[in-house]
Amino acid sequence: MIFDHILCHYSEIGLKGKNRRFFEDRLKANILETVKLQCPESVKSVRRYYGRLVIKIADSDPDLQPLINAVKDVLGLAYFAPAFESVQEMDQLKTDALRLLSEMGFETFRITARRGGSDIPLRVQRVNEEVGAHIVETMSKKVNLTLPDANCYIDMFHDRAFVYPERIAGRAKAVFVHFHSVPYTTPASIEKVREMIVTLNRFQMRSKLYLVELAPIQKQIMEETAARFRVLLYRRFMLRITDAIAKKERAKAVVTGESLGQVASQTLENMAAVERVTDMSILRPLVGFDKQEIIDRARDIGTYDISIQPDQDCCSLFVPKSPATKAKAEQLEKEEEALSVDELVAAAVESAETEQI
Repeated sequence: MIFDHILCHYSEIGLKGKNRRFFEDRLKANILETVKLQCPESVKSVRRYYGRLVIKIADSDPDLQPLINAVKDVLGLAYFAPAFESVQEMDQLKTDALRLLSEMGFETFRITARRGGSDIPLRVQRVNEEVGAHIVETMSKKVNLTLPDANCYIDMFHDRAFVYPERIAGRAKAVFVHFHSVPYTTPASIEKVREMIVTLNRFQMRSKLYLVELAPIQKQIMEETAARFRVLLYRRFMLRITDAIAKKERAKAVVTGESLGQVASQTLENMAAVERVTDMSILRPLVGFDKQEIIDRARDIGTYDISIQPDQDCCSLFVPKSPATKAKAEQLEKEEEALSVDELVAAAVESAETEQI
């Protein structure tokens, strides 16, 4: 199947009111910047249509994978889809749907039509029913609206239509928070995280980094609490501080690199005891990965060689010989009664340094 366009659909930036055009233009510029960097000859134009950005592919018979990989790196897209252009006429939509599905192996299917604007002459339900009936008659396949083997999407907007078989999920923008224990450790971890963000910037072009000094908090924890709970108390403070930064940045979730059982603090019991300090959603994309899977993923995105550079992790400072592996939130709350929790968190957030990378 030869696709001649990529449909890019965004969600939240379409709700920005009077600033909507600004965000759409920024997203369009990001698409062009990313694509020109990775595959400069692949795109003829990027145009905006009714809540979508449409990339016109330059080559009539392109190798799509480099272009797909480039668009995956653009932040702010809900999803995108390689598609071919059609017209808003029933007979042509039937022909194009049949052309698409004829190249796919399946027993059950569905037609998923959508229109952008009330001025589109064809109704969605009619397109679904008539195109679907045509596929049943010509291919002897069955309709399954719940869990089909194949899906034929038909998007109708402006004066055109597009047909495509799948939607590829986009990515969200990240703000980075790094905790360090300088001057008790070397600044190597800070330089390392800067280098890593430069590598990851291919996904969002520019990033904001918060550098937070954890050492004053660690010093009080070491002096006032039981040794076996130290790392978990460090992590509770780190999560409180990240929560404050996330709300300041209007972020919708906190993402961590925790992996179940990789270290003593990352048991199910300990994760539950630590996360009680925040009401933010916590995303742990690596939680079920083993060490080799994490290494493989790091190699895929280009961060592995940076990650193995030596540094002094802030949580390695004042680590006890026998850390708790099944702590309860109530135990940690009891330990924190000896600490100036609110003052320590406020001071850490206030003194955090920010960088644009």
